[in-house]
Amino acid sequence: MDLKELDKKWERIIKDIKVHNDGQIMTIVGVEALTMIKQRVIETGKDAHNKPFKPYSTRDMLVGRSSFKSSVAEALLGSKEKRRQLEWKTIGGSSGYAAMLAMSAGTSKGTAREGKGVRLAVLKGGYKKWRELMLGAGHGDKVDFSVTNRMWNDITLISSTSNHKQGVAIIGARLDEEKKKLAANTKRKGEILDLSQKEIEGLQRRYNLQVLKIFKENGLS
Repeated sequence: MDLKELDKKWERIIKDIKVHNDGQIMTIVGVEALTMIKQRVIETGKDAHNKPFKPYSTRDMLVGRSSFKSSVAEALLGSKEKRRQLEWKTIGGSSGYAAMLAMSAGTSKGTAREGKGVRLAVLKGGYKKWRELMLGAGHGDKVDFSVTNRMWNDITLISSTSNHKQGVAIIGARLDEEKKKLAANTKRKGEILDLSQKEIEGLQRRYNLQVLKIFKENGLS
């Protein structure tokens, strides 16, 4: 290869790197980062420092039939005898706080009537027990933020092309509801979207491979 041919190859490499610098490489890196984080948290329940997230609450919580999927609700509340075995609390009246509680805690339709309170069962073992009832034994031990997966499904690469050109990729939630959920979970349990040192090193290799690929495609390596 003479100098003229080498110059042409370098011109193509510089051009290709500029094209990739329009955001393609950082888009790849950002998507890969999210995949790494999501896989680690859901599969292991551990944070970026390889430590389990703070455990789910075992404090008693109030529940109604709609708090559970139908099969669990039937098993727990499906007969008078089953309901008799539970402790019950009556909260407020049929408006204001009680009405909100009826929706958020999951009371069945028509439970709250004018002038009457909302009657809810006391679930011993709290949110941890609720997860085990909903998802099966053992699911109360691993904190993975994936009961419905709505939060995880909403988390994506939210940075712009201009961010990517500057070498910045931002991961976060898009919808306001999921942003609030992510923020609340982070406050309670610790950083969810942090990368571990091992993951950072893997992404660095991925970035370098993308640049190396450009060299190889142009006959230099």
